[in-house]
Amino acid sequence: GNSFEFRLKIEDFSGDEKKQSAVMSGFAKGDDKTLVQYEEPASMKGKRLLMADNDFYVFLPATRRPVRMTPSQRLMGQASNGDVMSVRFQTDYSASLGGEEAVKTENGETRCAVLELNAKRKGTTYSRITLRIDAESGYPVQAECFALSGKKMKTIEYSLPREFEGKRIVSKAVLVDHVNEGNYTVIEFLDMRNADIPDAYFNKEYLVRMQAREER
Repeated sequence: GNSFEFRLKIEDFSGDEKKQSAVMSGFAKGDDKTLVQYEEPASMKGKRLLMADNDFYVFLPATRRPVRMTPSQRLMGQASNGDVMSVRFQTDYSASLGGEEAVKTENGETRCAVLELNAKRKGTTYSRITLRIDAESGYPVQAECFALSGKKMKTIEYSLPREFEGKRIVSKAVLVDHVNEGNYTVIEFLDMRNADIPDAYFNKEYLVRMQAREER
């Protein structure tokens, strides 16, 4: 699979007040390997998150043992681990086409194809997603995310198509919380470039050793 490195920023808001923010850098390989580390805030420096195959771990500075997590655990604000670490719609969900709709966006209305995604396995972040993609460009425009109970958890609004090394991606996602009204979280990719990444970066024993070296 392709591999790349990236930097992203997460900001969490309640109403118009920014509650917290972080900058992370990371590595991704294929569909199912991601490693991110905190650059800011200083209090989080040294904290790493690993997703390898379907396992999630957090490595905290000064602990010798990674802690297992689930993709639906919160990372910050409305952003769960799975929101940041894995956007594997094609691997995790089976899709069926549900017609076309016009969706209101910042620049008017966008004609969208509607995809109904249902989780193929346990442990995905959501059990069902209604994904609307721009009928012309194929970019995601909006995703409504539902829990197993059928309750709508959040809506993700995608924007800011940018080109990184000839690859155009939607670089910004706004996650709107439907459980606590007025709360939203913004994830934005600041940089993304193709890179040759060793498999060792996604090996938890290797990361434990790396952490030990850093703390000396």
